[in-house]
Amino acid sequence: MHRFFVEPECIWESSAVVVGPVARQVARVLRMRPGDPVILLDNTGWEYMVRLESVSSTRLDGVVIEKRRGTGDPSVLITLYQGVLKSDKLETVLQKGTEIGIAAFAPVFCQRSVIRAPRTWTDRRYPRWRKIVMEAAEQSERSLAPHLGPLMTWEQALASSQGVRLMAWEGDSETRRSGDGSARSGFREAIVGNMDRIREEGLSLFVGPEGGYDPQEVEQARDAGITMVGLGRRILRGETAGLAMASAVMYEAGEMGG
Repeated sequence: MHRFFVEPECIWESSAVVVGPVARQVARVLRMRPGDPVILLDNTGWEYMVRLESVSSTRLDGVVIEKRRGTGDPSVLITLYQGVLKSDKLETVLQKGTEIGIAAFAPVFCQRSVIRAPRTWTDRRYPRWRKIVMEAAEQSERSLAPHLGPLMTWEQALASSQGVRLMAWEGDSETRRSGDGSARSGFREAIVGNMDRIREEGLSLFVGPEGGYDPQEVEQARDAGITMVGLGRRILRGETAGLAMASAVMYEAGEMGG
């Protein structure tokens, strides 16, 4: 059944009125008719089964048949602090990360980010990114769309992160042998050993841009108490690492059929 996020004020106790892009999509693209059912989502965790009463490209009128709590939202709250990537790669992270169950995305401008003039670049793309996140949430039957935060500096990202905080770093195996005393762990060890805390406090995952992290950023993360984790014997791309980590966490949390 087709699902659409709408503003909460579009839905009353027993009726719904929707205008704008959703009405155009229902009428012109999907060619739905009076009597057809849809699910409307107010982004507060509720789902509304609605029977359409009238359909036009400018307005939908419907009757609320059922109100229920959504069941597709994750029990584990993951925030992905993603080093800014080139546009198509970042869009993949947003779309697939939403499907996997990431709760919030925080784009971070790092020293090795390829993009120049990041503020102007992100401002132009935010409407498209938000649309990608909302559509992915609809498709994956989530009732709460992930939060898409503003562009952050590295210092802001470290200061705002909460819960269990893990940073994917390709130099982890080297630091393990160096005996420098910094906080580090294998990724599976870190999530299995901290799953109770992750369930209660959430999880912040840090993933770098195409060029990886600058050594200064690594040192700042260490000083902030971030745990460095390695992801095994293979090096993952910036657009792959966060998705792989989130998938592993969801599996360990029993969110993938467990």
